Amino acid sequence: MPGPVVSAALRASLEQLAVQATSLRAYRAGVLESLRALVGFDAAVFHALSPRVPLETGVLVGIDPAVVARSRSRWDDLAVELGALRALADQRLVATDRDAFPLGSRNRARFERHITRPFGMQSVCLVHLVVRDSVRAVILFLSRKRRSFDASVVQALRELAPAIAVADTLHASLDGAPGAALPRRLVCRDERLTPRQREIVEHVALGHTNANIAKALRLSPNTARNHLARIFARLGASNRADLIRLAVLAQQRST
Repeated sequence: MPGPVVSAALRASLEQLAVQATSLRAYRAGVLESLRALVGFDAAVFHALSPRVPLETGVLVGIDPAVVARSRSRWDDLAVELGALRALADQRLVATDRDAFPLGSRNRARFERHITRPFGMQSVCLVHLVVRDSVRAVILFLSRKRRSFDASVVQALRELAPAIAVADTLHASLDGAPGAALPRRLVCRDERLTPRQREIVEHVALGHTNANIAKALRLSPNTARNHLARIFARLGASNRADLIRLAVLAQQRST
């Protein structure tokens, strides 16, 4: 059954907004309003989703800003919880919780406990806004329904994401707004670590679980866990988010 099509009217509305918005926040608010009918979200966040970028640069719809502000100190840790979703969005620009966290899985339970339940939601859709192979900002849509954001909505957002990314980056530059430029692909160049340990750090930076890492590198779960413990000790890291901050990571240039 055919799904929603990106209409000429919606494209024209977004193009007009890109040239007429008077600030970054005005542009982001306008994008969310324009996408409301297409996506059917109950709440949305348009921001870099980095605790090092002021929350005031973002736009929140249908969600208490105080709740989001209180969660900022945990955003690096929550990024790890969202690792599978972020990895898919890096590959596809747009991904949903159904893609990343199968129902009944342990990762699904952790996702619900840390991400959706605290905000009274049941499903999410993540849009990565990518320019020059770096994620400049993200849009996080949330819904109170379990099965929201179907494939047709995802495809429509995927078509729109590049143009939104370019306009958003332009308005951020015009405002001189602090922002993030998170590389989609990272390589670990930390000489304190062995080649195998550097591989593991790269997987951690993508938010992969120990089980994912073990499978990808063809290791036993115990071996992967032991490698990670030695990496933590060598870098003086207390958790995965701390590890990502302390390790020497660099953007992998496209060839």
